Amino acid sequence: MFRFYRLINLLNLDVAAGAVIAALFFSKRLDAPVRPYGIAILGLTVWIIYTADRLIDVRHLSGPALSLRHKFHQQHQAVLKVAVIVAVLVVCALLVFIRPSVLLGGLVLAPLTALYLMLQKKLPIKELAVAVMYSVGVLLPAWPGSWSLLIQEAGLIVQFFFIALANLILFAWFEADIDRGMGQHSLATRLDKRWVTRCLLLLIGGGVGFSFIYGLFNTTGWIFFFNVAMSGRDIQISHLLL
Repeated sequence: MFRFYRLINLLNLDVAAGAVIAALFFSKRLDAPVRPYGIAILGLTVWIIYTADRLIDVRHLSGPALSLRHKFHQQHQAVLKVAVIVAVLVVCALLVFIRPSVLLGGLVLAPLTALYLMLQKKLPIKELAVAVMYSVGVLLPAWPGSWSLLIQEAGLIVQFFFIALANLILFAWFEADIDRGMGQHSLATRLDKRWVTRCLLLLIGGGVGFSFIYGLFNTTGWIFFFNVAMSGRDIQISHLLL
């Protein structure tokens, strides 16, 4: 079972599945019908971006990658590149079936994503860019057609962004030494680990506080409150162990 999940994780399928589940959650909250084509495009697009990001990381490595995830992409570059091309073609074919408003949002987000992939090593805080793009991308299929309806769930959206950003920085924190060894850049490689820990605790503390206040007015907010709180606990435990 563990080996199966490890394969799912190495293939970035868990990230794609998480985006799909989040989109379905927001579509229900926003009472916005989601077409299967839109969900399929979201899952494939997230997978394409994450896989392409890993392939770019290992493209110029002269030796073996240091992390298991990068090593997997390094060893299977040819197959994964073909899979990415096929996935892009499938996404293009499915675009004709999605709602015009969702298509317009995707056309705006697509060049920004491509720009990120080209400039990721030069971005001072790439985790912030990824969290914004991920949150917006998840919301696209669940677009209710009205900004007023979207604003009503602004609290949940802010919490979702907090969780996405905290998790991205947390992953970068754990893999800081590996990223340095591979010449990769992240917030954790640009700053001292202690500063990153403080940033994480501040971010998670702010997220927990916001979620707690929001949970007093909206019971759904407690789901996100406990999610953010658990992330903060993981950070504190890891900090004590290292």
